[in-house]
Amino acid sequence: MPHDHLEPRNGPANPEETLRRTEITWKDAFSYAASIVDTVREPMLVLDGKLRVKTASRAFYSTFNVSREATEGRFLYDLGDGQWDIPLLRRLLEEVLPKDKTLHDFEIVHDFPSLGLRVMLLNAQTLWREDDDSVLFLLAIEDITERKRIEEELLRSNEGLQRFAYAAAHDLRTPLRGALLMAKLLEKHVEGKLDPAASEMLALSIDNMQRLEILMRDLLNYSEMGNAPLRYTMVPLEEALKTALANLRHHIEEEGAIITVGALPKLLADRTQVALIFQNLIGNAMKFRREEEAPRISIDALQETNDCQFSVTDNGRGFDNKFSTQIFEPFKRLHGQSVRGSGIGLATSKRMVERMGGRIWADSIPGEGSTFYFTLPNDSSQSMIQKPPCEMPPT
Repeated sequence: MPHDHLEPRNGPANPEETLRRTEITWKDAFSYAASIVDTVREPMLVLDGKLRVKTASRAFYSTFNVSREATEGRFLYDLGDGQWDIPLLRRLLEEVLPKDKTLHDFEIVHDFPSLGLRVMLLNAQTLWREDDDSVLFLLAIEDITERKRIEEELLRSNEGLQRFAYAAAHDLRTPLRGALLMAKLLEKHVEGKLDPAASEMLALSIDNMQRLEILMRDLLNYSEMGNAPLRYTMVPLEEALKTALANLRHHIEEEGAIITVGALPKLLADRTQVALIFQNLIGNAMKFRREEEAPRISIDALQETNDCQFSVTDNGRGFDNKFSTQIFEPFKRLHGQSVRGSGIGLATSKRMVERMGGRIWADSIPGEGSTFYFTLPNDSSQSMIQKPPCEMPPT
């Protein structure tokens, strides 16, 4: 008896039934996603491929004082009488997001009619529906206006403190030099005439004034390097290093330091500040030498995709790597007063490197030595001047 009229138990499903089940599944998934969006603290929107609002978080409604009825299903740029029709936002959503699929921490400044001037941080992610290959955009909006205001106040306060420190160091340096000169003349005049205790007190006074003079000098350098205009030229880094070594010549000879140098590139940078960075790092290596052997310092460069990375390696005392960030803070001295210095040299180097668009860090093994690394960019994005790639000379 034929059974062609019977539908197999596990046979193909009815297309209409499959579509209905898919729609139910999608609605359930979207409802679940919408409930998650609704619970986040930051304003958040889910947009369809035509930039119409599918759903929004409660935070969005409360922050921008709009209703659900006036938001869902509407074109983003029509919301709130066009308050979201922002040229930069249009470019991000219509040009950048479709190509890159994500947006990370894009900052926009806009005068919203209901809120006033606001600084917003945008993050976005492209989401795909596999069943019909349609697209959704998840847009998170963070109001960072207050944070930016605090940062600007801190910056102004910091600049004020820097100006005060510069003025104080500059004005106190002259009388300090006079007092130090007089103390040294007095030391020569009374040589052999004072008892040991008085001689020691005089020597200690001179030593403290010399330390203070170094501190004043370094404070001035730290302030000047943060405010001096950058003068970019194509610099053969070997020449900048030679300037640093010439400035340290007496110290190098006194310590018996052995310095080896690898191939260094040509790079568009500020020649003076690069020389000072090398000078600070080499001087730091000699300052924190081990007593049992002469300082050995090697300087090398490595060309990367967007940067040139430099390293200054020594065989000195080293330090615990848990302090690898703190050592770049002003006045941070891991070895206390046992080593002369102001604790500003590395902070000044960090400031100069970052002003030229690079970064600086260190790695060390206590008792074996340290390596200080810094990078300088070789792409044109760091300056309005077109920067050619760094050129490594043949070895």
